[in-house]
Amino acid sequence: MTSSDSTAAADAPLHPILAALVHELEHERRLLLEAAERVPAAHRDASPAPGRWSGAQVLAHLAKVEESSGRLFSVHAKRLREAGAPAESDTDAGPIIEGFTRFPLHTRVTAVEAPEMVQPDEGITFDAALEALTASRARLRQAIAKASGLALGSVSAPHPRLGSLTMYEWLLMIARHEARHVGQLDDLASA
Repeated sequence: MTSSDSTAAADAPLHPILAALVHELEHERRLLLEAAERVPAAHRDASPAPGRWSGAQVLAHLAKVEESSGRLFSVHAKRLREAGAPAESDTDAGPIIEGFTRFPLHTRVTAVEAPEMVQPDEGITFDAALEALTASRARLRQAIAKASGLALGSVSAPHPRLGSLTMYEWLLMIARHEARHVGQLDDLASA
């Protein structure tokens, strides 16, 4: 795909299911960034206590999760495209979004240790983490645009904690995962 093909894909209207999921992603991102802005400067780059992440580390973790999930999404979308799979016939994202409530991802009742690959780097700054988060979202949005119209509900991949997720559910996971960490940023803001 040439850069003009990429631009055309990014400018084309999204399939209704992807449009609804992008709405969810952007809504949760807005809430996340608002929560990040509330974190006092003292807790942005420095951990408030041993074993607790700074605001920068929370954002860096989210960027890594989005980046790795976006790569997985891209790989599976590319395979669908190359296989000549039929286009998505459904247009209703409601059952996908409503059905995702079976995963209590947005709640913080129990602490969850992040896998090594998405652990934040030591010493990351708040500004660098925000840049990484912005870059990971831009790449994800490009991948979503390229995948528009593919039957993304027909292919799934395992998530280390949630089990098998369709590609639509992987996008929702990114959004709900950010919602979970809004609470963590709010804790830092009130500390």
